[in-house]
Amino acid sequence: MPNLLDELPYPWHKKEAQQLHITLCQISPAVNNTVLAAEKSNIDTSQIFTNQAVYMVWVEILNFAAAHGQLRILIKDMYDRLPPTSPARPFLEELLANKTAVPDAEPRGMNGAPVFIKGTDDIFDNEALLYRDDLTLQTGRVLSLIATLQKMMALSPAICRLTVNINGSEQYGTAFRIGPDLLLTNWHVLHRIHDGLPASAVTAEFGYEEDSTGGALAAIPVKCDVATIVTDKTNDWAVIKTSGAMDNAWPVIKLSEAVAPQLNAAAYIIQHPRGYRKRIGFIRNQVSDFDNRVVHYLTDTQEGSSGSPVFDQEGKLFALHHAGGRPQEVLGRPPMTKNEGISILRVVLDLQNKGVVFS
Repeated sequence: MPNLLDELPYPWHKKEAQQLHITLCQISPAVNNTVLAAEKSNIDTSQIFTNQAVYMVWVEILNFAAAHGQLRILIKDMYDRLPPTSPARPFLEELLANKTAVPDAEPRGMNGAPVFIKGTDDIFDNEALLYRDDLTLQTGRVLSLIATLQKMMALSPAICRLTVNINGSEQYGTAFRIGPDLLLTNWHVLHRIHDGLPASAVTAEFGYEEDSTGGALAAIPVKCDVATIVTDKTNDWAVIKTSGAMDNAWPVIKLSEAVAPQLNAAAYIIQHPRGYRKRIGFIRNQVSDFDNRVVHYLTDTQEGSSGSPVFDQEGKLFALHHAGGRPQEVLGRPPMTKNEGISILRVVLDLQNKGVVFS
């Protein structure tokens, strides 16, 4: 089977090709920078319509590069510009090495659009205005931010990466501990999207992260029991019990202490973007909209972040992340993405109705 970097035309029907598209949108989410990147790879951008959203610009660039045998060169150039710690590097490395890349579980539609329960990932003017023009912070708020990040670090050991095997194929996701042996994630992390086939094997990796110098720490794998999976596809949540030993030092995120979201409040997400080592989304991360079922927030996530907990500044859980938007430029603001999570209070109600015991 030919590598997608060498196929003609660009194989949009392949999951890896769709993932490459959204990856490039995340690496280069501004139209002007995207055009410059294409030109540096000797792509004739005079034939690219640039007065459109960046994800559509990337569609044209990928089609053009594949048609003219320049796709591998483009991806190698994009890879070479990435910092060593970029979550996108492993995926591009696998493509360039002609290896089969492990796809992310998050469902997407046309042009990389996420599958939202409410509305779309389109960002409205009022949401764009939530972003300040700079990233400076009043000195009086610094101690509050430090206190919040300390709370996130205390909660962080409860979050793990999931490697999910479904009939011989693998996908990644994120989960977190909500009981002594119970993990919460998304339905779509533990099931194959197109046919609903459930996981045949699941491994949770705790401590899959880096130290203060950027060095990789040794993760602790914990086997999970697929026979214990309880799910709700409609609200995109799933729980699974671990069969391996859990460390008592790993905290339990208590759903009994969960709270409702607050408009314009901060949304902190501890996650494994692209199945990469653990990260915290904490910049430009405000709640922009919510109802009694879903929450929308402007916080950086990527595929693989599915199943992550969403916290407020007090470290209280208020949502289960399930879908990440495409980067968009609105009102001259820096590119931003709108994400969607399931209200944790809705998940708690569902769990209670299904008789699932949690902390």
